[in-house]
Amino acid sequence: MNKMIIADPSECIGCYVCEIACVVAHNHQCWPRSTREFVPRIRVLKDAKNSIAVTCRHCNNAPCITSCPVDALRFVSATVQLDQNRCIGCKSCIIACPFGAIDMVPAVDSNIVLAQKCDMCQTTSVDQPACVTHCPTQALRIVDEQTLLTLRQERQQRTIDSKDYRQFEKQPQRKQILNKPLRKGAQKISAQQRIQHFAEIYIGLDQQQARYESTRCLYCAQKAHCNLTCPLHNHIPDFIQLVSEGNIMEAAELCHQSSSLPEICGRVCPQDRLCEGACTLKQHGGSVSIGNLERYITDTALEQGWRPNLSQVSLRPERVAIIGAGPAGLGCADILARAGVKADVYERHPEIGGLLTFGIPPFKLDKQLLSSRRNIFSAMGIQFHLNCEIGQDISFSTLTNDYDAIFLGTGTYGLMNIGLENEHASGVIQALDFLTANTRRVMGLEDDPRYPWVDITNKKVVVVGGGDTAMDCLRTAVRRNAASVTCAYRRDEASMPGSKKEVTNAQEEGVEFLFNVSPQCIVLDDTKKVSAVKLTRVQLGEPGKDGRRRPQLIAGSEFELAVDVLIIAFGFQPHDMPWLQGHNINLDDWGLIQTGGQGRLLTQTSNDKIFAGGDAVHGADLVVTAMAAGRQAARDILNLLDRKASNNQ
Repeated sequence: MNKMIIADPSECIGCYVCEIACVVAHNHQCWPRSTREFVPRIRVLKDAKNSIAVTCRHCNNAPCITSCPVDALRFVSATVQLDQNRCIGCKSCIIACPFGAIDMVPAVDSNIVLAQKCDMCQTTSVDQPACVTHCPTQALRIVDEQTLLTLRQERQQRTIDSKDYRQFEKQPQRKQILNKPLRKGAQKISAQQRIQHFAEIYIGLDQQQARYESTRCLYCAQKAHCNLTCPLHNHIPDFIQLVSEGNIMEAAELCHQSSSLPEICGRVCPQDRLCEGACTLKQHGGSVSIGNLERYITDTALEQGWRPNLSQVSLRPERVAIIGAGPAGLGCADILARAGVKADVYERHPEIGGLLTFGIPPFKLDKQLLSSRRNIFSAMGIQFHLNCEIGQDISFSTLTNDYDAIFLGTGTYGLMNIGLENEHASGVIQALDFLTANTRRVMGLEDDPRYPWVDITNKKVVVVGGGDTAMDCLRTAVRRNAASVTCAYRRDEASMPGSKKEVTNAQEEGVEFLFNVSPQCIVLDDTKKVSAVKLTRVQLGEPGKDGRRRPQLIAGSEFELAVDVLIIAFGFQPHDMPWLQGHNINLDDWGLIQTGGQGRLLTQTSNDKIFAGGDAVHGADLVVTAMAAGRQAARDILNLLDRKASNNQ
């Protein structure tokens, strides 16, 4: 008799815990390093209302076994087992399997694809299948001959006891488990009030609100879908549970185990696309307000005096230079300091944070938070060299000579051009220049000629683009008393790449949106200053390689939109770093720093001593992905330093 795992669809809540538990169990109890490595051997299938977990049936007369030409599949211990070393990737088993329970997955560090299927966790160290152990509703169970016999006898008895045996069946607990109060989240200041200033628009949770929101959490599992989708794999279910118990200091410690800037991420991360977007309660009263809880934990703990405790850390002799005090650089410095390594951070701006400080407007992120965090990092032994430009104030060669390792967290500050004639005319400005100049004034800093101030009072402002940077420019222009503020985006609203709540906030604040339009020409007046932008309406065509539908111009639909200031918000690309030349650091065709491969550590460049991470390696991305890369680089650097120390003994 075969053994297999079956699922009760009436109890499945679609939490994906079984998939996560499976992958973690087969990855030595660690999170997968990338989405490429997340290939569970059990699959959750969902529609609008229902969900069910599906996995291998370990059939007695398994057609996958008989179809395999190399004897890679065998019936062992009442289960169908796969020997991946024998597999040739012919896909015969996939065709033969009637349940679609076999996948083809890339082999480790190879482009070869091999079969993979449920092995009932016989190749792991867990006592029973991880999916069964971790299912929060016990919707999964192992079925063997004895289980089937027991089930048969129970149903026979019910038939004897009643003509309608269904009344004796267990009522599903699914509805009871999902019956949670509605999400409330954080309140925000009314649009009419908030456009009058640059203060944060969201009001942090108070103790009662935090307790309410935290008790909504189902605690699907310690490793749940929410922390899988977080690039830092924050301990989300655990810190939410600590909030519900009132243990804020413990929660703060837990937040800082995986994040270097939890009070920042709680404010600026696009939770709707990450942790909250993966919450099991999303379609059942609304996701748990994870971002607001993370903010509440850190704000409250810091106010009550929480600080990192490094009293047990032993100082090491090594020194590491970090270039860039953005989220990648700060994440790297944080991990190094906690390991006792002296970290010196070089930053060209007068405050830490990089784009966190100068690219994100104050109404989304209070700049005092970065100043406070700098004090915390400094107390940890991290030394900041602000207003220090590499290649100008200090040479890169000096750093390579003076430090044991270097981390490049330089970000991407290159500006994306619109590709039209007259785009450098007066009145056409880049998003980063506009945002940086504005933030410097809000912070009371002197104007910087690299980011010239443009007065837009009573002017018609048009922003081209549809991401978060575009929303930042639009909402900043409203607060700078523009006469009108318009967003021109070449796709529809559903296709906008940024956070949905930022689009909503912009709409509430009076921004006008023109969707499905593409800029074709910048019109100048007699003084060579921008006076209008010529737009053409588009329709979405077939999807490209990235899955997004390509805009197609509609002939004869051109029109002009009057404009005094045109802001280009097409994102960022790698900027030129001439000081890297001559140091054996490879760049790709786009100018991004290449790391890893050929036996190197994940964040190690082609120069053994130099590491890199964040936007400078992967391209412009999220704060949280940059921080995760910086923290990984610190672990790689520690690996290198440990090996050197061992070789010198």
